[in-house]
Amino acid sequence: MERNEGIVRWSPNQERDEFTVFNLNTRSVQLYAATGHAQPGKFDHQPISKHTEIPQFITYDWSPAIGGLVAAGTQQGEVHLLRVDDNSNGSITLPLKLQRACQSVAFNTTGLLAVGLDRIRNDSCLQIWDVNQRLGDWDPSKPGWSGPTVASLDPKKKLEGSVSITSVRFFEAQPQTLVVGVKNQSVRVHDLRDPNSSVITFQTRCCNNLAIDFADDNYFASSSLDQPALYVWDRRASNRSVASPLYLEAIDQDDIPWGGTLKLNSVIQTEPGMNIHIKQIRYSREHRGTLGVLSSAGQLQIYRTRKEFVEPGSADDIGGSPELLEVKKSHDLEYPYFDPDHRRNPKERIVSFDWMNLGTKDLDPRVVVLRANGNLEVLQMPSATSNQLSQLIPWAPPRHLGHNHAGLMKFANSKERESMLAPLYTTAAKSNVPVFGPEGFNSVVTQKKLAAAVKQAIHSDEDPVVNLLALQEMGKGLQSHDSLENDMSIQSLKGRGKEDAVESGEASDRVPNFQSSRELHDMAHYSVQKPPPTLHGTAETLESEMLRRAKAGYLFDCTRNKEIIESDPWLQDVWEYINTADKNAQQDGMVAGNIDLSYLGVYPIWTNNLGEKSKSRIIDGSVIPDAAQFERLIGVLLKKYNPPEWKGVATDKPHHRNLCLAILSFNKESKDLDNELEFLAKEGQHTQAAAYALFEGISHRAIAILKSGGRDLLFVAMALEMKVKTSAVLELNASEWSQALEDNPEMAGDPYLRAIYGYITSADWTAIANETSLPLRERVGVALRYFDDDKLTAWLEQQMNEAINYGDIEGIMLAGVTDNMIDVLAKYVEKFGDYQTPILIMSYCYPRYIDDIRAEAWRTNYKAFLQRHKEFILRVKFEQMTTRMSRERDGKPVIKPPPRQVTIRCLNCDGKIANDQANSGASVSAAGPSQPTADVRNPLIAAGVNTGIACPRCGSHLPRCPICMEFVGVPRSDRPEQSTDPVVRRMANFPMFCMKCKHVSHMDHATTWFKRHRECPVPECKCQCNDQQEHRWGTGYQ
Repeated sequence: MERNEGIVRWSPNQERDEFTVFNLNTRSVQLYAATGHAQPGKFDHQPISKHTEIPQFITYDWSPAIGGLVAAGTQQGEVHLLRVDDNSNGSITLPLKLQRACQSVAFNTTGLLAVGLDRIRNDSCLQIWDVNQRLGDWDPSKPGWSGPTVASLDPKKKLEGSVSITSVRFFEAQPQTLVVGVKNQSVRVHDLRDPNSSVITFQTRCCNNLAIDFADDNYFASSSLDQPALYVWDRRASNRSVASPLYLEAIDQDDIPWGGTLKLNSVIQTEPGMNIHIKQIRYSREHRGTLGVLSSAGQLQIYRTRKEFVEPGSADDIGGSPELLEVKKSHDLEYPYFDPDHRRNPKERIVSFDWMNLGTKDLDPRVVVLRANGNLEVLQMPSATSNQLSQLIPWAPPRHLGHNHAGLMKFANSKERESMLAPLYTTAAKSNVPVFGPEGFNSVVTQKKLAAAVKQAIHSDEDPVVNLLALQEMGKGLQSHDSLENDMSIQSLKGRGKEDAVESGEASDRVPNFQSSRELHDMAHYSVQKPPPTLHGTAETLESEMLRRAKAGYLFDCTRNKEIIESDPWLQDVWEYINTADKNAQQDGMVAGNIDLSYLGVYPIWTNNLGEKSKSRIIDGSVIPDAAQFERLIGVLLKKYNPPEWKGVATDKPHHRNLCLAILSFNKESKDLDNELEFLAKEGQHTQAAAYALFEGISHRAIAILKSGGRDLLFVAMALEMKVKTSAVLELNASEWSQALEDNPEMAGDPYLRAIYGYITSADWTAIANETSLPLRERVGVALRYFDDDKLTAWLEQQMNEAINYGDIEGIMLAGVTDNMIDVLAKYVEKFGDYQTPILIMSYCYPRYIDDIRAEAWRTNYKAFLQRHKEFILRVKFEQMTTRMSRERDGKPVIKPPPRQVTIRCLNCDGKIANDQANSGASVSAAGPSQPTADVRNPLIAAGVNTGIACPRCGSHLPRCPICMEFVGVPRSDRPEQSTDPVVRRMANFPMFCMKCKHVSHMDHATTWFKRHRECPVPECKCQCNDQQEHRWGTGYQ
C-alpha cells in the first residue's frame, strides 16, 4: 500500500449509510454520512467525525456490529482497535507475543476478529479474537473506549501454524465460518464450531484479495499479486462424491483446480515493464454475482456472473453439488491510466473503491471511488434499459429535413406504449432522485412521487432517449430543483448555479455565485436548442442547425464560419484561433529545425509533446529532440517573428513562453496594444481595458483607465494604485469574499472587475488565472507571464484535464488541434450531439498528424448526414477539401480518394463506357512505341466511340427512344432545346429508363406516353413500367 494513496470503504452494516476515507499521508480517517444524491457528478455527503492518530497500517477492516470500530494491522504485528465515530482518537491494542507483520484482519457479525499473520516457526498464524471480551464494559455513550478493558486476554482460537496468511474473510450468513488464503499454497475454509478443526482446502497460488458474494455466499473470489488472473470458488466442493458429472467433467478436462467454478486468466489490462496487479476485489451486496476488480493502474472492471444452465431433472441436477459459473457481461467503468485511447494523469487514477449499499435492486449498481489526488466520485453501471434503445429506434434515414430518424417508435396502442416505454421513462426519472436521506429513494413519499412522474411522462411528448445517452454530469450546471417532481422532470436552465467545490478535490477559497465561461457557453448553446439536449426534442433542431450551417458554407473558410455562427462568440473565438494557426502554418511557418509545430497548442508545446503520431511531425526521419533541443529550436523559429525579449518571471524556457503567447495572439506591439485599449475605453468597456493593461504588466495604464471610467470605478482605481505602491495584501476568506460580492453586485456580472478586485485583495496572479468566468485564452496568458515553471506546468495540466472532462470548446487554446483536442471534442459531442464542428476542426490535422478512430467516426457520420439530406455537392466538397488538407510534405494525401461511385455500363456486354483506345479495337504493336492503327470495325462505330454514344468494347450503340425512334444521347431532329417551354428544354437533356426492363426513352416523350399508358412503349415488351412510377422510373441522375 503506497503512502500517497488512500482507502475508501462503505459501511458493512446495511442500516448505516456511511463510509470512511483513510488518508495515508496525514494518517487520519474521516467518517462521512451519505445524505442525498449519489449519481455520477453529484454526490451529497457530509463529515461526521475524524480520527487523526491512526498508525501506519498495512491492512484494515470495519466492524459490522460496532459502528465506530475499525481494526488496523501494522507491519510490526500490532492490531489497533480504533474508534472513528466520536472524534476521540480512541485506540486500544491487541498485542502479539511473537512480532511479525499483520497481513489481514476481518470482523464477523458477532464481534469476532480474525487476524492473519506472516509465517513464523512454532506459532499459529491465524488468530481469532473476541473483541467483546477485549472491550469489556465499554460504554458507547462516552468518548473513546471508556470503561475498563481487559488487557491480558489471549486469542480465543489459534489456527494455521507456520504458514503465511495473506487474506481472511468471514461468511456473513455463517459468522463462525471463514475462508483464509495461505501464501503460495491454497485457500482454506475453516468452521470454528468444529472441535476437530476440519478444513476444506483448494490448492492454488491465487490466495490474495478474498471476497465473498453477499447474495450467494457459497461463492468467493481470490487473486494473485503476480498475475492478472482471478478464480471464483464454491465452498460446497468438499469431495468428489457430492459433485455432479458436469462439474467433474469440467475439472478433469479444463484447466480448473478442484473447488473452482470460474477461471479468468486476464481480468485487468497489463503493460510490459510495469508492475500491474489486482489491487482490490469487491462483490456487490444487492446484485448477485456482480464483482468489481480494481488494478493498481486504476482500471475498474465489473463482471456479472451467473450459473451455467443445468437441465432440471437431469443427471447433473444434484442438490449440494458445486455449480459452474459463466460471465454474463463485463463493463469497463474506468480504463487504466496508460490505455492509449483513454490516457489520463496517473494522479487521477482510482486507488480504492467500494460498492454502495443502496438498499434496493431497483437502482443501477454504483460504486464510490477514491482517486490518487483525493477526489471522491460516484461511478454507475449502465442501465438495464440501455440495450432497448437500438430496438426501439427506427434507424431508417430521413427522407426530408425535419424527419426524426433517431426518435422512438410511435405506438398507436396506449397500453403497448406504456409496457414498452415504461422502463425507459422510469430509468430517466430515477436518475435524478436522491438515494439517501429522509427523502431517499426507498421512502414511501418518494416512491409515490416517482410513480406519478413516470406515468405522466409516458403519456407526454417527452423522449427519454438522449436523457440516457447524455452526460449525467451536465446536470450539475443545469438542474434547479424546487421539489422532487422537478428532479424527475425536465432539467431547466433556471437557477444555473455554482459548481460543487468538492469536484476539484479541495475546498475553494472563494465562493462564486456566477457562471464560468464554460457554463455561459453551455447556456448560450442551449438557448438555440430548446429544451436542452438532455431531452431528445433537440434532434430535429440540431440537424436543422447543422444543415443550415452547411448550406451557408460552414466548411474551412474561418472568416466565413465566424459569420455563420455569429450567435456563438465562443465558437467564433475557436475559428479565430484556427485562422491564426492556419496562417502561421503556411509555407513552413511553424517548422522549427526538424520538427513541425503546426497547429500545436500551449499545453503540448510547453510539455514538448508531439502527440501519439509524433513521427508525422519529424522531418527527414530525425529523432525527437530532448527538452534543451526543443528550447533551442523554438528560439530559432521565433527569430522569424522577432518577438520582444522575455522579461517576465524567471524561467528555464523563455522561448517556449514567447511562442505560447504568440499562439494566443498576445505579445502585441506597444502601438497595437495602445490602440486596442483606447478602442475598448471609447466603447465603455473600461474594466476590460484596465484588465488587459494589468495583464500586460502596465499597472499605471490600468489605473488611468479605471479613473476615466466614472465614479463607480474610481474606488477600484484607488485600491489598485495603493496595492501597486505599497504591495499591501488584503486576504479574504470564503465568507468575506462572499460578502464582498453581495455588497458589490456589479462584480458578479463583470468578470474583469472581479479579476482586478481578486488581484487587489490577494496580490496573487493565481486569483486571475483561476477566475473561471474569464475567457480561457486570457487566463492562460496570465499564467504564462506570471507563474513559475513548476506552477505553470501543474496549472496547465489541471486546466487541460478540466477541459477534457467537461468538453470545454475553449480547450483548443490549450490543446491546439492535437490528440488532446480529440478528447475535448469527444465530450463536446456527448454533451451537445454536434459532430459537425468537431470534424471540421480536426480535419486540419486528421489524419496527417493524428490517428484516432473517433475522428474517423465523426467524418463518416458527417458524410452520411450530408448524404441522407441529399446535399451531394456539399459532401463532395467536404471530401475533396479534407483529402487536400491531409497531404503530407511530399504532396501525397493520407486520405485516399474515394473509388468511382457512378459508372455507365453497356447493357450488351456490361463493360464500362469510357473513351479508352486500349478497349476500342485498336491493336498495340509487339515492340517499340505504339503506332496508331485503323479500326477494322465499322467507321461509324469508331465515331460513336469517340463521341461517347457507343460502347468501346463491343460497339453497341446507345438505344433508340421507342417513341421517336431516334438514338438517345445525340441531338434530336425536333430541336427541343429551342422550345419556348422551359420544362421541355429541361427534360430534353435527360433520358428516362425503367429499372425493370432497362428500356430507355427521352424524358419528355416518356412523360407524355405514361400519362395515358401503363405498359412499356417498346413493342412486344409487356413490362408494366408505370405501375410504381416513383420507384421504377427516374432521371439519369438517380
